[in-house]
Amino acid sequence: METTVAEHYADLTERMERFAGDLLACHFGLWGPDTTTDRESLLRANRTLVAGCDLGPDRHVLDAGCGVGGTAITLAETCGVRVTGLTICEPHIAVATQHAEERGVGHLVAFRYGDFMDLPFPDASFDAVLNHESFCYAEDKLAYLRGAYRVLKPGGRWQALEGLLSGAPLSEEQEANHATAQLGWRMPPLEPLGDVLAAVEKAGFVDIREQDLSAEAAPATKRLRDGWLLLTLVNPRAGGVNQASREFMEATIGYDEGLREGVFTYHFLSGARPG
Repeated sequence: METTVAEHYADLTERMERFAGDLLACHFGLWGPDTTTDRESLLRANRTLVAGCDLGPDRHVLDAGCGVGGTAITLAETCGVRVTGLTICEPHIAVATQHAEERGVGHLVAFRYGDFMDLPFPDASFDAVLNHESFCYAEDKLAYLRGAYRVLKPGGRWQALEGLLSGAPLSEEQEANHATAQLGWRMPPLEPLGDVLAAVEKAGFVDIREQDLSAEAAPATKRLRDGWLLLTLVNPRAGGVNQASREFMEATIGYDEGLREGVFTYHFLSGARPG
């Protein structure tokens, strides 16, 4: 029986804590012309996610789909911003809270259990709402975006880094890779960029921005793919990793192939609630 999203990511907790060391960054890095290490690429992704949000100590950010807290903790450390992390995976709350305390930002970061399809916050609560590779989990993108709009203060921004469909037709093999990604990441089908941008506009956002970062994400997906394939070549049992980790990495390989073939993309997305 297939596990739920929450169960799947609970099974991935140990891997997520190990991924990227102290950054706890279970997401793709972004490689620029001066990027030389995985760590630099992951920090660059964090900076890209919040570009234009004007974050500082007087700001409050919602990290919707926060995982084990990596993005929230890093933003608190680098910007001094207050962050609320929301996750549907209840075991991750204690894990993320412990890491925030150990990193000295427990006073700035709080983690809550909840479904971002029904945001448990008052209207106009946040200066920014962020989705770091979590927007894909919204079954109804427009409904989610309307919720994000509601909890944003006037002038606040919703921003995301996310995998999407390019709109190019998928071959049978590419459809199979898409299905593998859906299974391994426990997500609904990826949506075309044009449909997502239309939903952002329909939700009421203005100053809508998008940037194709596929070329910057491709080195990260390739490095993850090559590392996993080498590990499984040396040890076919892949070091005894659990089924959730195997499925997760198979999803990453499928996404990498689609990204290189141009049927998947990786985008920065942003919109503002009118001030």
